[in-house]
Amino acid sequence: MHRPLELRRARALRDALEPYHAVIIVAPQATAVFRELGLSSPWAPYYAGRVAPLGAAAPAVVDAIFYHFHPRMAAREIPPIWAATTPEAVLAARLEAADVALRALLGEQVLASPELAEAAGLAVEAAAACPGHGRPLGAANAALPLPAEPHLALWQAATTLREYRGDGHHAALLAAGLDPVEALVTITAAGGERRASIQARREWSDADWEAAERRLAGRGLLAADGTLTEQGRSVRDGVEDATDRLAAAPWQALGPERTRRLHELAAPIGRRIVEVLGVPLPVGEYPQD
Repeated sequence: MHRPLELRRARALRDALEPYHAVIIVAPQATAVFRELGLSSPWAPYYAGRVAPLGAAAPAVVDAIFYHFHPRMAAREIPPIWAATTPEAVLAARLEAADVALRALLGEQVLASPELAEAAGLAVEAAAACPGHGRPLGAANAALPLPAEPHLALWQAATTLREYRGDGHHAALLAAGLDPVEALVTITAAGGERRASIQARREWSDADWEAAERRLAGRGLLAADGTLTEQGRSVRDGVEDATDRLAAAPWQALGPERTRRLHELAAPIGRRIVEVLGVPLPVGEYPQD
């Protein structure tokens, strides 16, 4: 299926910027910063780093916003975070984590380059064009002060764009009638994830997974062999298209030439981060007109 260029642009920019955001979650230099705050859980950088812009959110709120994790995860991870530290301290820590990780991964020459400063300016402008309505994590990140250093401004903008897109993705899943486990089953059946990995990382049981499969099969979305039916493929493709459509506003505001330029600047950085950390994040080419 030939997807509209606007949707492919939105996906390409997601892929180019995601590794830059993800350093605070996966880089060992970054996770050490969170441990210094007393946050020793392997999930602490993810939960604390993502939630802090919202303030000391309760587990039920976090579970609702994160969408497809088992509720026990927020119930287990969030109380120790706020017992050990504050949202303000976490916000400072995530910038420190991004700083030490990016310096280690990219080096001073890259961080001080005019190309990175140009990328930061473009990403900041794109992030400023993200509407806040219906986007709790996107809006919370957009409301934060912008760091003065270009490499941290780029990280903040990439994070705002990432969370803005994620809020839209959850809206697309809701509109498609996919609950948290059904969302995971359908993306696995579509080949976007492996069950053994995503089910364990989201902590759903085999019983939860198989019940979701039965619900999807009963709606004609999943075949007996566990693959998506034609209708199921249409629903899943519709979620992905809606996600990219809902993420298009910042790239429309930036315009095609400057969007292309941001990808040209950000993609090599993203690929370098992926290579050094060995994380499975795709950074593809910019879509051709």
